Order: sequence, then C-alpha cells, then structure tokens
Amino acid sequence: MTNSLGNYALNVNGYSGAFQNYYDSAADYGPAGYDIAHNFSGTAVYALPFGHGKKYLSNSNRIVDETLGGWRIAATGLSYSGFPQSMTAGVSSNTNSFGVERANQYRPMHIRHRSLGNWFGDDPSAQPCITSGVDNGVCAFGAPAQNTFGSSSNGSVRGPGFHNVDMSLMKDFRIVNEHFIGFRFDAFNAFNIVSYGNPDTGINDSGFGEIVQQNAIRSVERHLQFSLQYSF
Repeated sequence: MTNSLGNYALNVNGYSGAFQNYYDSAADYGPAGYDIAHNFSGTAVYALPFGHGKKYLSNSNRIVDETLGGWRIAATGLSYSGFPQSMTAGVSSNTNSFGVERANQYRPMHIRHRSLGNWFGDDPSAQPCITSGVDNGVCAFGAPAQNTFGSSSNGSVRGPGFHNVDMSLMKDFRIVNEHFIGFRFDAFNAFNIVSYGNPDTGINDSGFGEIVQQNAIRSVERHLQFSLQYSF
C-alpha cells in the first residue's frame, strides 16, 4: 500500500491483505495502513531586513545593497508519526487462518529505552511470550494457542515517524531596468535527518523489534542545488 506521505505504508494486517479469520472480519478492525496520528507541515518565508527600503542599511550604496540586501530565506517542514504495524505470530496449525496470524495481546506494552536495535525497548512487557497459548503474566504479546486466532488488533503498534526540512536562500540581482538574474540555493533534507524502515513485528523472529535499514523510499540524504534564472 502506498500513500502520498512518504509512499510507504504496509497493510496493517501483517504483510497480507487477507483477513486473519474470514468468519470474523470484525476482528480485523483497526487503523488504516496510512493512518497518521500526528502530522505537522509548514512553510515560512522571511525577507532579511537589510538593504534599500529595509530596517538596516536602507541608505547603503548600490554595491552594498546588491551584496547584502534583498535576500530571502524559505523553509518547508514536514513531520509525522509512524504508520500502524501489527504484531504477528506466523501462521499456526489453524487451517482457517488465511492471512498472517496476529499475536495475542495480554496487556499494554510499556516502551522504555527505545533504540533502533530494540524498537519496543527493554521493559519486561516488550519481551513476547513465544510458547503457544502461554501468558507469563508480564508479556504484552504472545503466541496464540494452536488452532486459535491471535487476539491483538490490527495496527496495535507504530513504526518510526518521518521528519524533513527543506531550505532555500534566494535573491534577485537587478542588471538594468527590468532585467534580473535570480539566484537560488536549495538544500533538500537540509539537516540530513535519517528516515528508518519499520521494525520486525514477528514475535517469533530472532530479529524481533529490530530496525535494520534506512527507508530510502521516504527520504534521501541531503542534496544541495544552485540555480540562476534570467528574467526580462
């Protein structure tokens, strides 16, 4: 499933579009794969107060004005929280399970000391119970008993969010009369913020909770661009 906010959202029913149990579709209720709980976007343009008609250096000569006056700074920011992910337990011996079977959820999971190597943290509740049908009284998620469906909901956890800032510096240089050369410097992903992929949500996987790669689909490394435009 793709979306306009990063073109990266997995179906919330594990990696399958199928219901876990076609006889109980209501059990697959949950947030859409492209659901975003928190989203911020903004654009700002600021004209530096230097040069003719500005607060500072308003009476400067043309050389100073052309050098220091008329500059503008623009910035565009986008930040949103992670997409929903489902805790999965593989497909048990339940022959009625069509999709990827979800894990049982016994209690809320407390996330403490989150890291890329352990996205769900080191709280005891984040350590899943991997013995089928066994709840040790601490784990938040566990493997369902044989021939049963997992009780956790779709989209019960969230992956990493996305943050990006693009910036521009620009100025129009007057050549003569109405002839201008426009200079522009752009910095895409100006702060070189890394965007990460989703964690492993298979509770029986050896890499459970790990984020092993950057998400090149969402963003790329910082790119710089210079441009000139002649207007007459």
